[in-house]
Amino acid sequence: MMLHCDDMATPIAPGLDNTIVPSPLLSHKPVRGWAIFLLLATLAVPRGAWGQAAAADTFTRIDAVIVGLSAGLYWAPDVLGIEAGPPDCLPCDRASLPFFDRFSVAEVRPFWDDLSTVFLFGLAAATWLDLMVAEPRARESGRSQIVASAESAVLAVGVTVLLKEVVGRNRPVLYTDGAAGIADPAAQTRSWPSGHTSTAFALATSYVLSQSKKGTGVAARVGVLGVAAATGLLRVAAARHFPSDVVSGAAIGIGSALLVHAIRF
Repeated sequence: MMLHCDDMATPIAPGLDNTIVPSPLLSHKPVRGWAIFLLLATLAVPRGAWGQAAAADTFTRIDAVIVGLSAGLYWAPDVLGIEAGPPDCLPCDRASLPFFDRFSVAEVRPFWDDLSTVFLFGLAAATWLDLMVAEPRARESGRSQIVASAESAVLAVGVTVLLKEVVGRNRPVLYTDGAAGIADPAAQTRSWPSGHTSTAFALATSYVLSQSKKGTGVAARVGVLGVAAATGLLRVAAARHFPSDVVSGAAIGIGSALLVHAIRF
């Protein structure tokens, strides 16, 4: 059985009972969303609570508003009963797709699917570690930048989750000849926008904005944007998303980071 982070239920071995009954709060929720919310909760604890020297708290009421808004978007589908529902076609007609999306119709490729998740979490780890490992006088600033990065990602996840449920776009696999044999086709109706891509670009853009203020790290800035773009390309290569899903996800991620940084700094 394999679970992926864009949806908590994925079709698996044919001929077996693959029914998954998710928890109401975990239904189709990206695992990365929960991980980032947990990180934010940890960063919100005043430094004095960890036995460190007292310092100005970097998590303010503005941060609480951003996180609260993001959480509201994230859980709105559960609270309001918004659900994408099952597909209206099995298989769906490829001719109904925009021409630039048709080439990505294929069965899911698990290797590329898993690799895109590795890229995403690797991007988060690398950027946050770089922001944390700063000279002593800049560590508080680095902590603040990590909070901004996590908030950017959480906002992107919240917007993405809500749009997935409202729009309910079919994933590429539903346009293949094997669509009728999918164990849980309803779990394949949350294609637009790409959550991996929106989160990756939120992280990368936030990092770029943080480094730009210092006027350093040009190579690192280009590198993280490249990793974010590669994450989106892997989503298409994995046949988990259409190119238009990825482009839209990138726009959401960039916009989320720009908004958070404009509010916080």
